Amino acid sequence: MIRRKTIASVLTTTAIAFCIAPTPARAADMASAAVPPDERDRGLQRDVKSALVADPALQQTHIAVSAEGGQVTLAGVVTTAAQRDRAQRNAMTVRGVRQVENAIEVTEP
Repeated sequence: MIRRKTIASVLTTTAIAFCIAPTPARAADMASAAVPPDERDRGLQRDVKSALVADPALQQTHIAVSAEGGQVTLAGVVTTAAQRDRAQRNAMTVRGVRQVENAIEVTEP
């Protein structure tokens, strides 16, 4: 037979566990903190490059991407200001990007 003391102990332990459990956002921060910074930067760089390549308006452009601590730098040459702006907007949509430095130059074809 289960005693009151046992039930109280189980309920107390469960309540404590729920109080200290991380929220989903905190859990994601904890998980990203476990990844070494160089790997995070390489992953972020790869994800931004993928976002740029996936955009049909940027197919014929050559844009280099570097990342460090959530700071992404875009460099290269495009033919229109719209492409330059679009590249920056695409980079900002990537998870983990905190700031984008846009060093892309616009030149005529």
